[in-house]
Amino acid sequence: MPVRFFSSKSLSIAASAVAVCSLAWAADAARTPAQKARHDHYHQLGDAFKAVRDQSKAASPDFAALEKAAETVNKASINQGQWFAEGTGPESGKTRALPEIWSKPADFEAAQKMLADRTPKLLAAAQAKDVPGVQAAFKDVGGACKNCHDTFRSKDEDH
Repeated sequence: MPVRFFSSKSLSIAASAVAVCSLAWAADAARTPAQKARHDHYHQLGDAFKAVRDQSKAASPDFAALEKAAETVNKASINQGQWFAEGTGPESGKTRALPEIWSKPADFEAAQKMLADRTPKLLAAAQAKDVPGVQAAFKDVGGACKNCHDTFRSKDEDH
């Protein structure tokens, strides 16, 4: 059987994959365990938020998936402060969390409360299989997310 060598194209693809994995590892290595947990939490919340959006726009929504995603959003909205312990800001590693989270705690708590107050309506609408209600509540929840991101999250991806 002849010896087969990899083509330059397949080597290039493999090298690119290794580079992407290395960058992901380096980004995680630049975070403290608490920052990584926070990042993972918000990644899960973002996935659920996307599922709510997609299902609420679908011609035939999967109400089980919609309700599950709304439950995730609702659960994630409770006690957001737990993800922002002292010492997990920019001074301790790579994060998009701005120092204002810790320097203006009352403002941050108000932003968190806005989210926690709005998500139960999203869950209730999903449980009722009320697509227009889900869409309206989704818009309100998105406004709460935007409010917090505009004030307490860096726009810089490399921050």
